[in-house]
Amino acid sequence: MKRKLVLMLLASFVVLMGGSGLHAEQQPAGEQLYNGASRDMVFQKMQLVKMMMSSTSSVERAAQSDDVVLNQQVGSVQALYVSANDALNSGDISKADKLADEALNAIEGISQRAPDPAQIEKELQKDYQKSLEDLRSAEATYLDFNGRLATKKGSPHYALDEIKKQKVKAQSLAGEGEYQAASKILKKAHAEVIDALNALLGSKALSYEVTFKNVIEEYDYELARYYSFEQLAPIAYVELKPDKNTIALSERYVQKSHDLSETAKKFAAKGEHRAAINTLLDASKRIKTALRVVGLVLQD
Repeated sequence: MKRKLVLMLLASFVVLMGGSGLHAEQQPAGEQLYNGASRDMVFQKMQLVKMMMSSTSSVERAAQSDDVVLNQQVGSVQALYVSANDALNSGDISKADKLADEALNAIEGISQRAPDPAQIEKELQKDYQKSLEDLRSAEATYLDFNGRLATKKGSPHYALDEIKKQKVKAQSLAGEGEYQAASKILKKAHAEVIDALNALLGSKALSYEVTFKNVIEEYDYELARYYSFEQLAPIAYVELKPDKNTIALSERYVQKSHDLSETAKKFAAKGEHRAAINTLLDASKRIKTALRVVGLVLQD
C-alpha cells in the first residue's frame, strides 16, 4: 500500500513537472537499479517531498499549529528529507529511497491530522442535512401512523410542538455555521420521535374488542393485521438504522412470517379458515419478533 501511494504521488509530481516546463533527465538505459529504484527516480521522489513540504496546505497548517505533535511531525519530515538527501549524495540509493518513502507517508499522516477546514465544514454540513432529513422522515412516519391507527377511543396524543422548536433551533445554529451543534439537536429530536412512534404502536389506546360474524370475517381481519405489521419492517430499518447483522436477523423472521402467511392463504383457499387464522397469528407473532429485534416493540 505504501509503495502504491508513493508511486501515485510520484506520478502526480511528474505531471506537475511536465506542466511547468521542468523535466527530469531521461534515465540512461543501463542505469543501475537499487531495490527497484534508480538514482533518478529517488531524486524525483525527493523533489516531490520538497515540493509538498513547501506547498501542501496541511503541512503549512501543521507548522503554524499550536499542536506539539503536529509540530514534531513537520520536524520529522524535514529531518527525513535531509537524511535522504545526505544518503543520496553519498551514493546510498536504497537508504535514500526508504527515507523518502517515510517522508511521504509522514506528510500523508499530517494531512489526516490537520485536514482542510473547508472540507471539515463541508462534511459537517452534509451530516446536518442528513440529520434534518432523517427527522423530517420520522415525523412524517409518526403522523402517517397516528392517522392510520386512530380509533374511536382516540389515538395516543403526541405533541410535535417541542420537536418543531428543536428543529427551528437547529436550523438557526446551522445558519450561523454551527453545524455540529445543530446535528446533535436534530439527532436527539429524531430519537424522541422514534420513542413516540414506539409508544403509539404499543399504546393501550390501540386495543379494543373486535367481534366477528364468522370465521371468514375473522380471517380477513387477521390477514389485514398481519400485512400492517409486515409494512412496518422496511420503515423500521430506515428510521431506527440498525446495523447490517441486526437487519439480517430481523429479515429471517420476516421471511418466516411471510412463508406462514402464504400457508394461511392456502388453508383459506381450501375452506380451512380456523387453521388459516391460527397460522396468521403465528405469522404475526414472528413479524413482531422481527420488529423487536431492531428496536420497534409492538403491543402483544
